[in-house]
Amino acid sequence: MRVDRTALGYALAFGALWAAEEALTGLLLGRYGLAQVVWMRFALHLLIVAALWGRFGFAGLLRTRRKGLHIVRSLALVAMPACWMLGARRGLSPATLMSVFWLAPLVILAMARLILGERVSARAWLGTALASIGVFVMTGPHQVPGAALLVFPAGMALAFGVFLVLTRVLRDEPEPLALFYLGLGVCAALAPLAAMSWVMPRRVDLALWFAIALMGIGALLAMGRLVARSRLSRTAPMAYLQIPFAMGIGWSLGQHQAGWHSAAGMAVLLLSVLLAARRRVPPPGEPGFDSSHLPLVSRLESRL
Repeated sequence: MRVDRTALGYALAFGALWAAEEALTGLLLGRYGLAQVVWMRFALHLLIVAALWGRFGFAGLLRTRRKGLHIVRSLALVAMPACWMLGARRGLSPATLMSVFWLAPLVILAMARLILGERVSARAWLGTALASIGVFVMTGPHQVPGAALLVFPAGMALAFGVFLVLTRVLRDEPEPLALFYLGLGVCAALAPLAAMSWVMPRRVDLALWFAIALMGIGALLAMGRLVARSRLSRTAPMAYLQIPFAMGIGWSLGQHQAGWHSAAGMAVLLLSVLLAARRRVPPPGEPGFDSSHLPLVSRLESRL
């Protein structure tokens, strides 16, 4: 019983970059609206992708027969901060939003089974469920909100699941193309909202946005390679590895105080991820699948 070290390396890189990106984003949210912060990040994302890969021709960044799936994938990424913003405006605390959102790996396991036809091991279900309990303990104590309000963090979890499922489906698409369509879709969707509450960026904040965009591209590349390497049911539990990095940054900045519940939750989370990630034989790679054999994906593509 071993852990795929390459997959684990991608998961750690994804978690570390995602946590750092969110920490820097928090520094901007006091001066700019969420829509503008996300729009600027992906506008710079587009410029960076064009600068790095555009020399091979912009046609190569746009040429694909699967534009519809790329657009849906980018809209799923937009839905995550949108649900966060709507939930926060209705009084949900960040702890409640995150504790419910981190049911996402369980949602992803269900999607992997129902949409991708993957077999999900009992070990993956058990480890992921225990990790979600660890997150709940770590972010507690909680005040139970009205059931109707839980639709917002649940929407975040569902959107993250859709994003990862489509990343898996589109794994044979070139990385620059996937990154370009992602930035294009997010910018197009958020442009009206960003314009409504636009604040002229300060020069020092532009440097911060550039760093966020770079970290975001790195996180997306690591996540894409993680999801492409193995079945989603094997890699989904590794998303929890973002939490130790986020908590560590919070503790170092004095934003969180370490207590027994944090330590206990962290221990449960790490042990559970290890349980879920272990497998008998880590294959060097798995052959691509033809999404035409996935009824839900084929139906979606035919309508886009």
